Amino acid sequence: MIAGIPQITLEKRYLSSLKDGTRVSKEIKPIRESKTHQQVKTIFGLVIMNALQQFEDRGIGTDEILHLEIPTGNAITMGFLKEYLYAVCPMHNEDGKRITLSHKDCTTKSAHDFIDASRNHLATQYQVYIADPDPNWNKKD
Repeated sequence: MIAGIPQITLEKRYLSSLKDGTRVSKEIKPIRESKTHQQVKTIFGLVIMNALQQFEDRGIGTDEILHLEIPTGNAITMGFLKEYLYAVCPMHNEDGKRITLSHKDCTTKSAHDFIDASRNHLATQYQVYIADPDPNWNKKD
C-alpha cells in the first residue's frame, strides 16, 4: 500500500494503464514469516539443553552417538549435539540448499519442523523425551 491508498485502488490504476489485450497474471500466496527468536531459543534452550542433561544423567557420551566400539569418555557438548541434529534432521531452502536455524531462508515452519524432527529423532534413537513447548503453535494468528 502506498501512503494510505488501498491496494485494490492501486491494482485498478495499474490495470487501467495497460494496453487493451495485454495479458497479465495475478499471484496470491501467504507471506511466510521468518522464524521467531523464541523458536531459535527453543532449539537451544529446550531441546539441546534438555537432551544434554538427559544424556549426562544416563552416562551417554559421543561414543554411543557415533556408534564407536571403544568408549571415548567424551561428554556430548552443545556444539556436537547441534551439528549432529543438523546432520540427521537437515533443513533445506526452496533451492534445495542445506540451511540452519540462523539462515535467512529459515521460516517459522521450517524451524518448527526441524525442532519436531530433532525431538522425534532423540526420542526414537536415545529415549530422550522433550516436551512440546507450545502445543497450539499452529492455531495462532
